[in-house]
Amino acid sequence: MDQSATTSDGGYEELQQEQQQQRLMLFDSLIELCRNNISFFESDETETGLRLHGAFVGLIDHIEMAKPLVRMVHGFMHEYDFDPSVPGNGFRSFLYVVECCVSTALKLTRYVMENRSTILFRKAVYVKEVEAYNHLMASLCTCLQHTQTLREWTRDSGDLFPDESHSVEELFATGGIINQYCFYGRCLGFQFCDSIKPLLKFISIGMAGFSEGYYSEGGRLSKATSLMYTSTKYMLDPELRARRIVNISQNSNVDFCKAFWFLAESEMMHSLPSFVGFKVKVNRVITIPPEPIQLPRQAPTDAGSAPTEPIFVDIPIPKSHGGAAPIKARLISAVKRKGMIGERSNSQRSTIHPASRGMVFHCHGGGFVAQSSKSHESYLREWAVTLNVPILSIDYSLAPEAPFPRALEEVFYAYCWALRNCELLGTTGERIILAGDSAGASLNLGCAMKAIELGVRRPDGIFIAYCPVLISFVPSPARMLCLMDPLLPFGFMMRCLKAYACPSREVLEENRKRHEQRLAIVNAGLQMRNNNVVGGSATRVAGGGQGEQDDNGNRTPDRSDSGDDNSMWEQLNSVNTVQLQNQHLSPVSDTASDTLALKSQSLGNTIDIISPDESNTITSLEEDSQPITLQQVNLNTERSNITVVDDLDMDMPSDISSEQNTNQYVSDFIERYVLDTTTNAAGEIEPILRPVSRSQSEENIVLDIGREAISVQNLQERVTSAASNFVSKVSSTINSLTASKPITIGAAQGELQSNLDALIARSPSDEFIFHVPKDSHLSPYWASDDVLSQFPPTKILTVVLDPCLDDCVMFAKRLKSLNRSVSLDILPGLPHGFLNFATISKEAHEGSKQCVQRIAELLEISATAGDDTGPKQGCC
Repeated sequence: MDQSATTSDGGYEELQQEQQQQRLMLFDSLIELCRNNISFFESDETETGLRLHGAFVGLIDHIEMAKPLVRMVHGFMHEYDFDPSVPGNGFRSFLYVVECCVSTALKLTRYVMENRSTILFRKAVYVKEVEAYNHLMASLCTCLQHTQTLREWTRDSGDLFPDESHSVEELFATGGIINQYCFYGRCLGFQFCDSIKPLLKFISIGMAGFSEGYYSEGGRLSKATSLMYTSTKYMLDPELRARRIVNISQNSNVDFCKAFWFLAESEMMHSLPSFVGFKVKVNRVITIPPEPIQLPRQAPTDAGSAPTEPIFVDIPIPKSHGGAAPIKARLISAVKRKGMIGERSNSQRSTIHPASRGMVFHCHGGGFVAQSSKSHESYLREWAVTLNVPILSIDYSLAPEAPFPRALEEVFYAYCWALRNCELLGTTGERIILAGDSAGASLNLGCAMKAIELGVRRPDGIFIAYCPVLISFVPSPARMLCLMDPLLPFGFMMRCLKAYACPSREVLEENRKRHEQRLAIVNAGLQMRNNNVVGGSATRVAGGGQGEQDDNGNRTPDRSDSGDDNSMWEQLNSVNTVQLQNQHLSPVSDTASDTLALKSQSLGNTIDIISPDESNTITSLEEDSQPITLQQVNLNTERSNITVVDDLDMDMPSDISSEQNTNQYVSDFIERYVLDTTTNAAGEIEPILRPVSRSQSEENIVLDIGREAISVQNLQERVTSAASNFVSKVSSTINSLTASKPITIGAAQGELQSNLDALIARSPSDEFIFHVPKDSHLSPYWASDDVLSQFPPTKILTVVLDPCLDDCVMFAKRLKSLNRSVSLDILPGLPHGFLNFATISKEAHEGSKQCVQRIAELLEISATAGDDTGPKQGCC
């Protein structure tokens, strides 16, 4: 065994030496081509020729500077690998980036050498290209110097994360300043595969153009026109685009991040999966009501322990930052299955398949602040078809409005609800797998930890993709990759993590006020309803001779003789009271009084029906063919009025405490909005517009607009004034479109920062000046060995260029050290969040197929995605 291990180690060392020799040969080839171009352009006395000569000289200098740094990193990078068969960590990633830069510069230099003597060779264009890669190599040399510092900090521990005595501020203070502009200009996406590069360029142009409209003033038409103009500007000027993106990353707030990422939630993007994605039979949004749930505690696994009576665990209802509220989730299934929610009525019209043995419980990514199950639907459809199991994707609450631990509470509650209601999801629940990417993957790890800590059934497997497991600002080599990431810029990542983990006092205070307002509305609705009940009883007792008399001698009011205002208010009040107080009812309620309010979104009408045999239908439901909403009514729910109340724009008076005040309020309301009434042929009262009296002579009136009349005498003056105003508005609109817009730092400050197109490069360390709590539910990396030793089989997938690569490697190493079943896949050439590009990128689709293969292994089924299991593992 020792001899075979020695042979294996020797073969691994030989492979490393061969890779180093190939990398150095690549460097030497680039240097040789640069010298050839230097010899050619040294006799060119034009300005462009001199610039080309100097650019190639500088490129050689930076390559010579990088070579010893690359040798040093190559000598120790293998010490941080998860396993010799899966090479990958942040140190290797930087060598991969440098190699990509050298390879691209080599192609550019060879093209210049082969075409420099032709007539069509454009020196003015290629001088900018060569200069861009010159700056890029300089910045990469600075990054390699920072990796040397990280090596010194982690030499003894062997971890990719240094101890708490070292900070990011210290890291950036020890080396030179990194020029981020070179990563977002002409060299944008140089480190990614060919199918991803045009997508990244399109997104970067869109981000820069969107920022112009986001920070501009004006209506939607003005902003749309601004977006079209500025996008063209940033497409033609890469340097201007780079400056804009870097300064957006440094100066914009989390609201801009949310607004830009939520472009994927537009109506057009929502309909895209239905046209280009896989066809599924079930695609519904369900609403999980916040009601008490109990689950049996898992019995100890000791063989000698005698069976005991089950002990039930109370599952906490999510209440942090806003109180209890329903949780939305999306159910996706390739086929309709037995017992699946909403399929009882369709059982006679379509084929119903047996319940699936397994289910995938999914949480979407989005930096804890954006996106939803709908924006991830494109690849979830393929997963559902390929795996042939239902997928339940959770739409958890997003920061900064709902910071930690709200999202985790909702994910865990939804997981427990799924355990209790497997039959409604079309599964027997034999195998339940947690799957998620990015922020959703971190929430899934926290969900598994809470299940272990509370003693409820833990998941049968976990699949996580490019997951942050340490929500803290500890420096690592992979985390420096966000300085050059077009999809996850440094400032965006920092602000998202800060919004989720460290909410400001303003956000916490706003959440408290919002919760108090909602409780006040609930209490006001209950009090108003009680007052109406008491007032109605008193009216029936004191009504005298009005109305009819029932069998007990009590009088009932005569509706035909009552005032129209009062009857209108009673109808309005009765409907609103029911809507305010009744929303959440368990889909498995045993009561026979469950009411389903069937609302057709396309027709806009509401019909109340009683469906006792469909009482296990979920709160809301959305299909691809025609969206349908089912709302259940419950008269004993505390927080049932949030949705309805938020849609009300009418200010209710504070002195409605008697029938007289109520009638007066209705009269004022009708006087304000109805204006006048008339009696039709049937004798019914109808609202009409009150005629407007005119004081001017009819013979002198040309136009009557509102209350202002335009006469013939002053018509010429008005036309001249209107033309002048029109020219002024057009001029101001053009100026607003062509000028760059500054970013507002904060509403309280009331100041605008300097123009975004200015060359202002702040230190990235400014983003780290806040404290993150050391909580294992927030950062699963801090979980105790006792909890991690009970983890189910875990499959981890990440990419070489992922800023969270070191997180995944370190978490996999922790599980491996505790003898847990864990695997790690590292894919090259793809960005963080590549699953969202699975339908438009070949390499991203291959990565999605790799995810499906790993989930199928956890489900203990065979995936039907094909024989190819995915891209090659490892990076270098």
